[in-house]
Amino acid sequence: MATSLLTRVKARVDLHTSSRARGLIQGRGRSLFKGAGEDFDDLKYYQPGDKISEIDWKATARSGEPLIRRFNEERVRHLSIVADTSSAMAATAADGTSKRDAMILAAGMICFLAQKNGDLVGLVAGRDSRPVQLPSRSSDGHLELLLRSVQQATTTAAPAADSSWLLERAFRVTSRSTLMTIITDEAHPSVEDFGLLRRLTTRHDVIVIRIADADPLQSGELEHDVVDVNAPREVGAMARSSKRVARDAAAYRRARRDGITEMLDRLHVSHMVTSGETTVVEDMIAMLRAREYRHARA
Repeated sequence: MATSLLTRVKARVDLHTSSRARGLIQGRGRSLFKGAGEDFDDLKYYQPGDKISEIDWKATARSGEPLIRRFNEERVRHLSIVADTSSAMAATAADGTSKRDAMILAAGMICFLAQKNGDLVGLVAGRDSRPVQLPSRSSDGHLELLLRSVQQATTTAAPAADSSWLLERAFRVTSRSTLMTIITDEAHPSVEDFGLLRRLTTRHDVIVIRIADADPLQSGELEHDVVDVNAPREVGAMARSSKRVARDAAAYRRARRDGITEMLDRLHVSHMVTSGETTVVEDMIAMLRAREYRHARA
């Protein structure tokens, strides 16, 4: 009988990063999955990075200084994994592994940490013609189903990426404040998605995990074919060995990466780019630790 995806994720996180991961999940009150709760606690002065939606305008008018509302967190938090299950995610990552496998490991780590805290995890994936959605739950069976659903939906025969639909679908999940973990590739969410992403951040806390693409131009000397999964056609050996094509492609990818990074920073969204399955766990821990530090200072 094949080992479950959830069991494989737990073993990998526990075996290779146990001491570092446990530091992120000790106790219910830790800031790893902090979000606005429902019980009002007190007011504090607004600081850069705080959500504008949390400003108490009446209290601000009385004091003359911008004040935001602070809430006690709910005992059970709701998380949503927003998975890009497009054909592009079935392709090869920068480290030579499968982007799909890296996405499953990233999603599985969120499930692992959430379950340790007693939190609930749901799923948003697919596209308009075939949406995939699971409610927030925490059992092993549910989390295994979540990971299997991502795995089965992500094939080279899947439709091309539609980040606008995915963000819109995520926004409609629930009115409850939720931590949304978007897992996609290096090209998404695109700068054209700024408005949708900004609207999502007004309701939910958002994390973006981007998995880098393999560079087909670095495969010029390989004998096997290199195929673009989004528009299935071979990338010719001549293009793969051209220095001019390599310069132009590198400049395009750099400009796209910088534009997306600037957008996410502007929206105060925690984000990372990882090379693939071999690096995603360590990169996630580094991102979540930085996020925890920012929350602790707030």
